[in-house]
Amino acid sequence: MFRFLFRKSSKTPRRNRLGRSIPSYRASELPQGLGLLPGIPLERIAAKLDSALPIDFIERLQYRVKSENPQMTDDEFACKWFELKRFFLMNLVLKRTPMFSNEIDDIWHEMLMFTREYQRFGDQFAGGVIHHSPEREPKQMPGERAWFDWVYAHLFEFAPASTRCWNGFFRNPLDKDRTDLLRIGNEDEIAELWFDMEQAKRYPEVAETIRLLIAQAIEEARQSANSRSLEETGWRDSLVGPTSMVYLASAMMFFSVNDTENYASGINDYLPENQVDTDKDRQSSCSSSGCGSFGSDGSNGGDGGSSGDQGGGSSCSSDSGSSSGSSCSSSSSCGSSCSS
Repeated sequence: MFRFLFRKSSKTPRRNRLGRSIPSYRASELPQGLGLLPGIPLERIAAKLDSALPIDFIERLQYRVKSENPQMTDDEFACKWFELKRFFLMNLVLKRTPMFSNEIDDIWHEMLMFTREYQRFGDQFAGGVIHHSPEREPKQMPGERAWFDWVYAHLFEFAPASTRCWNGFFRNPLDKDRTDLLRIGNEDEIAELWFDMEQAKRYPEVAETIRLLIAQAIEEARQSANSRSLEETGWRDSLVGPTSMVYLASAMMFFSVNDTENYASGINDYLPENQVDTDKDRQSSCSSSGCGSFGSDGSNGGDGGSSGDQGGGSSCSSDSGSSSGSSCSSSSSCGSSCSS
């Protein structure tokens, strides 16, 4: 709808130290609409979200964001704005939706400066203001970040820049309380604990989406518990093609249920090669106090970058986007994985 606002980028793709291509920001590669996966009945809600965001509001927001970030390209803004809209849609589905990207959170902050427009957007789309939640690091709430990743992967087609915008996916295992409850399979309790049942009453499509997600999560948790290996589940044969990231989310479920202590080594065997290689590359370049076992994805491969990489600067982001004491090397953004 707003694609004409953003010009294509002709820059040569950046690469990490191992020569792997780093995902670029290209508006031309964004899926139509919000890129909902087949069978997710939220097309009308996604259209409602767009209709609640007038074109002149987006133009003024884009101007303000780029004024604050002069090095940001039109394509970079387009990709991050796209992911923020996906985040707003997830707000209608989940009971809690922490913000796990300080760079996307920066755009959300700028939206809040347009008080009347933001109020109108929330009223039209969600029946009230979508209250801003401070950006949170996955290390502060790893189980919530893992659940965010699982739901995201089961709702949306992955755009090429999605991983970069969200600082990687599937780095944290689902917490045991969550997987245990999924294995028990009490759908009503799961719905009340983790999903926005008020929005489910408001939108039948949200209620149906919640039902589908709960059924899928229960099936994956139970099948994980009853399988000795990920291959034994048979998911690879049924979850391929454009929904292949659903397979990675299912792998996250499997290792969360069966081998939490060795989760990192287990999931690394299934993550895209460029992400794993860049994780290793970046870990070797970080200071000993700066990075955890899971580094940032290709977007922060330790080789500097565009303004999109500067959101964390040389220090880790804490609540509300402030800087903490520990830091990685000055040439790499800590993103989501710095130690405290």
